[in-house]
Amino acid sequence: MKTTFDKLADDPKCRAIVISGNGKSFCAGIDLQHGMGELVGMLMNDDIDVGRKARMLRRIITTCQDGYTAIETCPKPVIAAIHSHCIGAGVDLITACDIRYASSDAVFNIKEVDIGMAADVGTLNRIQKIVGNDSWTREIAFTSRDVCADEALKFGLISRVFNSEKEVVEEALHLARTIAEKSPIAVQGTKEVLNHARNHTIHESLDFVKTWNMSQLQSSDLRNGAMAAMKATLGATSAPSSCKMFNSGKFFGRTVVITGASRGIGKEIALKLAKDGANIVVAAKTATAHPKLPGTIYTAAEEIEKAGGKALPCVVDVRDEESVKAAVESAVKKFGGIDILINNASAISLTSTEDTPMKRYDLMHSINTRGTFLMSKTCLPYLKQGKNAHILNISPPLLMEPRWFSNHVAYTMAKYGMSMCVLGMHEEFRPYGIAVNALWPLTAIWTSAMEMLSDGSGESGSRKADIMADAAYAMLSKNSREYTGNFAIDEEVLRAEGVRDFKKYAVNPDAPLTADFFIPNIENYPETFLQSPERQKSISSLKQAAVEEDISSVVANMKKLVSKELVDKMSAVYEFTLMGDKQRKITLDLKNGSGSVAENGDDKADVKFTLASTDFAPLFTGKITPTNAFMAKKLKISGDMMKAMKLEGLLKKMNKSKL
Repeated sequence: MKTTFDKLADDPKCRAIVISGNGKSFCAGIDLQHGMGELVGMLMNDDIDVGRKARMLRRIITTCQDGYTAIETCPKPVIAAIHSHCIGAGVDLITACDIRYASSDAVFNIKEVDIGMAADVGTLNRIQKIVGNDSWTREIAFTSRDVCADEALKFGLISRVFNSEKEVVEEALHLARTIAEKSPIAVQGTKEVLNHARNHTIHESLDFVKTWNMSQLQSSDLRNGAMAAMKATLGATSAPSSCKMFNSGKFFGRTVVITGASRGIGKEIALKLAKDGANIVVAAKTATAHPKLPGTIYTAAEEIEKAGGKALPCVVDVRDEESVKAAVESAVKKFGGIDILINNASAISLTSTEDTPMKRYDLMHSINTRGTFLMSKTCLPYLKQGKNAHILNISPPLLMEPRWFSNHVAYTMAKYGMSMCVLGMHEEFRPYGIAVNALWPLTAIWTSAMEMLSDGSGESGSRKADIMADAAYAMLSKNSREYTGNFAIDEEVLRAEGVRDFKKYAVNPDAPLTADFFIPNIENYPETFLQSPERQKSISSLKQAAVEEDISSVVANMKKLVSKELVDKMSAVYEFTLMGDKQRKITLDLKNGSGSVAENGDDKADVKFTLASTDFAPLFTGKITPTNAFMAKKLKISGDMMKAMKLEGLLKKMNKSKL
């Protein structure tokens, strides 16, 4: 093991490491039949004197200790993905890792006392520093009892729990890829400082980090290495996963009230938050099974608790004030408060004015608009005291266009009523630090209710409800004092979080998707909605023309701002190669004469930039910075790096002049 980790420590292509078990268990402990058999045989051999036995035993233990210590001292972050049994030596191994994820079936056991020995290769030395609870660690070490995943999470031995072995490995790999995308110098330095701080006083560790930074940040090697790292191709573990929104654990112990959570989108959001250990109030009418729709508040509560959360099923009719008050009071009594309210309950009838009975009209308005208002009003006193409090309404952006009303006026009015609550309440509740936002799906979402309403048609063109759950998770994770008053679309939310592959959300990844109601300009989502070749070509031509116009405008303004003063200050020639349907080169000469801007290349340029034509105007108008473009791999650089770095300051001044 030491040899393996020493090699990984020196491998520049490796930036993060995941350890998982290949079999029924993560690690069932040492091999008693072979490993312990050799040890016992040596101890029982009377031909070996006591002194030699002691030295041999010490050498064996040292070899084992060094193997696990190599994990701890390896400069690359090491993530343990644990499933099923993690016994004895398995605990030695994971306590040497930086991060520990586990599946819900994981069981931990410090087994050594049962075989007549003390854990001697790291567990007893590391676990107390990880957990920080002396009484608990002594209890499990003295008794050799099993510790389930939930208990391990509670006491801090692990940081996250997932439903299955497959999921825990996927999430560990996703985390490794995320870490691998960071600066390797920063990540490895952070690990070294954290390891040092764990074993030293605060004063000593502060001195250590000062010395470390003093030696590292002043060197030309680091500066050049950092610039090279920004341009280098990432190693094997560093390609971004970009496939899903993973759980962070930040909702542990927070209380979330979700209306309509017995099935569909509401339940999926509940299960997503439950994986963090959230307290979920399942507020819905379904106490008994519907003849055509599966799920009740009780079955949803069972699933939530299996996922790792705590659940309180409440029979709630959002139209009834007393019912709502009773549920909120029960939530506060059980969990101590309310941090998040998700207004998901909704009624739908896609009928014309003539075909909409007033009973159906009243139902939609009572549930959608009045129910949202009543739930928000009733939860408000507790949300004021909540941690990073949010209200999230599952409702559409307010688009006042006839096409969204003409075929179903009553439904649109009721649904927009929920969105109007966002419009008003986000401003009203801003002084309390409560965020109020809306979330709406870009595509049709396939749920059991949709299946019943559509007689089973439309499934292949839909996405699964977990895309809404992932988007909700991302929104609720944001600072409530800063992120409020937004009418968000699920895919846009997730793209902003770095997700790029959305096929996993599709019911049928090979089928064209159907846009949901209230989505304008679906041509803005060419990757999502398939267009005919002619339509795609037309859209592409229009977009390219707009890009070319923006570039020409920036070039014209650059020519006005170039001056002898800038030439004296910069003394550099910059060449920009714009990649697109047609390659275009622009040279900014801030070295010769009074400076110039020309639409051609310059082989003698001090710095050469390569970027997409679509990013040129944003770069020169302050929408993106060279640093961010570097990190996002949107901008490639060759030439004099110091002169390249001076560009950002120049652009800031240019932007003040409304470039």
